[in-house]
Amino acid sequence: MNKHCLTATLLLLTTLAPLAAEVIELPKSDCREFGAVNIFASDSAALLISLDDAINSALRNNIALSVENFKPQISETDVEREKARFDPTFSAELSSSERVGRSLSQQRKLNDSINNSTDAEVAVSQLSTSGTRTALSLSQARSRSATTDDLYNTRFGFELQHPLKRGAGRDVNLVSLRKAELELDWSEYELQGYVLALTARVETLYWQYYLRLRQLEIVRESLQLAEQQREETGRRIEAGSIPESEAAAAEAEVALRYEELINAESQSVTAAVALLRAINHDSEKFWSLRPELTDAPLLKQIEQLDLCSHIATAMQKRPELAQARLLSEQDSLDIVESENGLLPRLDFFATIGTTGYATSSGKSFSRMGNNDTYDISAGFVYEISRGRRAEKAELKRAKVSHAMRLEAIRNLEQVIQEDVISAFIEVKRTVQQMTATAATSQKQLEKLRVEEVRFNVGKTTSFQVAQAQRDLTAARIAEVQAAVEYTNAIIELFRADGSLLERNRIALEKDD
Repeated sequence: MNKHCLTATLLLLTTLAPLAAEVIELPKSDCREFGAVNIFASDSAALLISLDDAINSALRNNIALSVENFKPQISETDVEREKARFDPTFSAELSSSERVGRSLSQQRKLNDSINNSTDAEVAVSQLSTSGTRTALSLSQARSRSATTDDLYNTRFGFELQHPLKRGAGRDVNLVSLRKAELELDWSEYELQGYVLALTARVETLYWQYYLRLRQLEIVRESLQLAEQQREETGRRIEAGSIPESEAAAAEAEVALRYEELINAESQSVTAAVALLRAINHDSEKFWSLRPELTDAPLLKQIEQLDLCSHIATAMQKRPELAQARLLSEQDSLDIVESENGLLPRLDFFATIGTTGYATSSGKSFSRMGNNDTYDISAGFVYEISRGRRAEKAELKRAKVSHAMRLEAIRNLEQVIQEDVISAFIEVKRTVQQMTATAATSQKQLEKLRVEEVRFNVGKTTSFQVAQAQRDLTAARIAEVQAAVEYTNAIIELFRADGSLLERNRIALEKDD
């Protein structure tokens, strides 16, 4: 029954230790500026971080995870408290009393009556897992009066109380301890589920920030193209090759791209703050340094992507399912406890002792064990309530609750299977989407080149060129978004089947 508490302080990456995130100074030309929404302390300093760095930092520093880490430790104290019920208990007692009164002598005279006594006792008792309670005691008493000398009596006793019906046996007496152990297991699975969700969230936030940065780069390039097109339009208007009305369209396109740039900058900073909050690199001012990513999305299609295999893995590894099975075990223990409660109380008890008497303390010890100074008592205690309606109702409730739990587990298994299937379908969709968006992006690039050639020879307008530039920008953003969505779909599939921690080589170890 030895249980060890699972703690997040021992969450270990079993890979070779990745390089820790570090603060770097970038050349000014490499700095990413976020315009008016820039909240970071330095325009040139950045937090260089890989995906492994981000996950590792979150597992070590995320405050919400630290909060979750306390729950198994609290549950462990309940286990120790239940174990303490079977520990030996030592007790000691010392008391003294005195009585001053009057007594009537044979000569019918009132005389002073003085009595005082001193009692001391030490005892050791213990409850066994079978329900038997035993106690050993050693006591000594001294009594005297005005008419007699001191009298010492020393007693050594043994007490036994053993249940024969209700409360008998290890199964029922260990119910509370086993429930506490199941609660500890439940809290550890809860922590595992939280770590699983946190890992998936950090990966998703990492790639979301990557997407926002790429989107910002594309929008900036699109703004530059619009500005170049505006300058080209101005030169052609001055040359008289196109009418002045074309200038309005070029100016409007620049203004529109500038609006998109503002939104892209805001979205990038928001995504950066969300990532920094999750990894909590600096708990005092987590948002002070902007993250500089070193990894790109995994675009290689995963081999041997088998739906049945992922479903089978989920049935073994999903923490929620393990928790539901633990609750079913708790219901089984409730049935054991309720069935025992239907039994009548029938306890056997016995008390055996021997006492030594003497006029001194030492002699009273030596005279213990004499055959003429002992005490023995034994008997039975029987108790039963008529009808036992409350006990029967409790048993029925436990059985119905257990049956309901089994059905809930079956339902949860289907929910998890649906979760895995949906994630699997999303992976398949995003694979196809990447191919489609790449082709669209290529076609839009060709379309823009055609429109620019036509504009140079005066066969199209600035508006048509701007529209082609806008379509290319949307296609390029969609292409990056498809790559990120594919990566996130893989993350979600591994989260759904419960294998994300193992695939990231993250092991949760028990604290000895």
